[in-house]
Amino acid sequence: MVLIYINPLNKNYKGEQTYEFLFAKTQEITYGNDWDVAPASSVEVTPPPIEDVTLVGILKTDEIELELALMSDHFSMYDSVENIVALGWEKESPENEERLVFHFGEEFESVKKKIYSRDKIMETIKPQ
Repeated sequence: MVLIYINPLNKNYKGEQTYEFLFAKTQEITYGNDWDVAPASSVEVTPPPIEDVTLVGILKTDEIELELALMSDHFSMYDSVENIVALGWEKESPENEERLVFHFGEEFESVKKKIYSRDKIMETIKPQ
């Protein structure tokens, strides 16, 4: 399974940010609306259709803040598909830690391992 989209959700009452990491069987997906528009922040980019999503990883954290391509003032979401920019990257990494970066098409185990390197666990659910 490969990463195809990162969806930010609102902060909860504890101040934790929630991110949904969407995974598919392959990178060959149907793109959501406006993936070709730059900057991505100028439109309402939508995720790929639910039929393409095989697994959803959920990360709740108050320690990791991600910048996302879908909120970019410079790039389109399709630039992530072409690996010009990552789907998401850590805004700031802790001292002596490598910055977390998540790319379109990255394997599920790699994403899980990166998150675990910060003592966080990504819960997973199957879409319905």
